[in-house]
Amino acid sequence: MRVFIAVLVLIFSFQSWTKAEDIRDFQIEGMSVGDSLLKFLSKEEINNSRRNYFSNERNYYVVGLTANLKTYEVVDVYLKTGDPNYIIKTIGGMIVFDDLEACLSLKKEIIKDLDIIFSNLKKGEFVRSHEFDKSKKSKQYQTVYDFGNGDRRDNHIRVECDTWSKKIKEKEGFTEGLNLIAMTTEILDWIYSDYK
Repeated sequence: MRVFIAVLVLIFSFQSWTKAEDIRDFQIEGMSVGDSLLKFLSKEEINNSRRNYFSNERNYYVVGLTANLKTYEVVDVYLKTGDPNYIIKTIGGMIVFDDLEACLSLKKEIIKDLDIIFSNLKKGEFVRSHEFDKSKKSKQYQTVYDFGNGDRRDNHIRVECDTWSKKIKEKEGFTEGLNLIAMTTEILDWIYSDYK
């Protein structure tokens, strides 16, 4: 039932949008790339929601939100370390799934609406290994709407179903599910630098 409600919320929220010309036009839970997270949370709430993905400080960090969300179970917001304005660099919403087929079914419904919103963008379909998993056993089933020239590091919106290897799930505690992400070149460069 929860998945059905999530599908309805996602579909109805897409219908009011016009064609997106810039990644900053796309919202997840009312937040967009380029917004200050301070519009939504206090500094204390941001610091208390910081994810501990790394044992040392990196150029960027992730804030995980779970409270007061309407559509997603989790929203991850990427911020630059030391930025006093807490500007959102990338944002993604997640709905947890244990079943890949159910995730892919929801992804297909979402793509129908994204095809309308992003009809002016280049679209790609990919099944790839997740960069975080060096064993290449964790997979991503992606549909990507590209704001650039097709380079994997261009700003883009993507909807994906992620499956994690047993080792990653046990070690990192990652959950599988559907992600809708507004990803920027800035954060992609960080990811490809091995999260330094």
